[in-house]
Amino acid sequence: MRPAACAWAALLLALVGCGAQRVTPDSDGVIASVGPCGRGLLVVESDYQSSNVSVLDFDGRVLSPSLVSSSTQASGFGVALSGDVVPPSSVQNGAVIALIDSYPAAMLRFVDLARGRITSELSVGTGFKSNPHDFLALSERKAYVPRYEPNPNSGQQPFDEGADILIVDPSKPEITGRIDLTPAMAGVPQGYSAHPAQVMRVSERVFVLLASYADDYKSCQVSRLVEIDPKSDELVSTLLLPDLRGCVHMALSPDATQLAVACVGSDLRAMPPKLAGSGLALVDIQGAPRAVKQFAAAALGTDPVGFSLDYAAPDRLLFETLGHFDRDTGAAAAQDTFLLLDAQTGGTRAVLQSLSEPFSLGGIRCAPGCGACFATDAERAGGSVLRFTIDGAGELGEPPQTVRAETRVGLPPRYLGAL
Repeated sequence: MRPAACAWAALLLALVGCGAQRVTPDSDGVIASVGPCGRGLLVVESDYQSSNVSVLDFDGRVLSPSLVSSSTQASGFGVALSGDVVPPSSVQNGAVIALIDSYPAAMLRFVDLARGRITSELSVGTGFKSNPHDFLALSERKAYVPRYEPNPNSGQQPFDEGADILIVDPSKPEITGRIDLTPAMAGVPQGYSAHPAQVMRVSERVFVLLASYADDYKSCQVSRLVEIDPKSDELVSTLLLPDLRGCVHMALSPDATQLAVACVGSDLRAMPPKLAGSGLALVDIQGAPRAVKQFAAAALGTDPVGFSLDYAAPDRLLFETLGHFDRDTGAAAAQDTFLLLDAQTGGTRAVLQSLSEPFSLGGIRCAPGCGACFATDAERAGGSVLRFTIDGAGELGEPPQTVRAETRVGLPPRYLGAL
């Protein structure tokens, strides 16, 4: 589970109750053809106790209501999917895809798309709750896995340091090495770790976003963007993002020349949450990475930037801000909001708010080539994927289409991946 989200996730767990694990439907494999934007979208639905994974195409049609789920029949292994499953941030190719069972499982699950079955698993915990956050396949035999948590008792088994990039061979599957990220934290006091949140490949380059929290999550250093050479597995450069902390998500511009980075800030546990350190950054990657623009959360609105964003067009970014609950009553005090940013002017337009509870709007995924942006909404129409049409300028059509990816059980959608 993403540490910055722990406080609100605990509250949501209380709301859904602590009864028996929910049974999710039998699995349905899918064979999807490749179109101009890929094969489709992965939708992870979860009530934080169990999970289901659906597949949509870019027109919003349901290709599989349940590719795999927490049911024993769907998993095929001794331990079922937990309630903290996320898809890799990058587009996945091939007949077998990966899912990340983050916390506390620290497990990679490899899924045969056509059969809708988990065919192999790999623990990336190495003796501790490493909280893997992403998965990037570099080839059939090599992938990077950023592990968010450091291990305070390392040295007990191979590759158990944590807060690193684990190198794995998905074909076996097995761990083959690790990349130490501590050089990227040079000059930082003891008690802070890299906390790698996302990894992205752009052509033959690899970028990793470091949230740079204290190991007790009570404070935060400025976040960092590091570049890694995937041939040598060595750090190439480290870019500090001044005034931005808790950076957890990035998106690639349509022309692949720029990264947009979303930063939640140093402290989401306060009520209301603090805006310090929260915001967006635009990083030019045509040469050595350099930050070209930053937008503080306070200049974008009244709430901290959330966990997801994407490009609707080269100069248009769809992103999320986080609502919050009242500290004394527990009632909703501010709603989540999807905002559209004009990166040239810095102007924003509110697109949509959560219906009644914060932390119900979630993952964002845009496909400008197919004229659509998608986002998850745990409330509307019983929990839906929202499909917004977009024009060539990145303007969103409203209202969005609501798509129920899985209706037999109705777990709320939380995250989006791509095939």
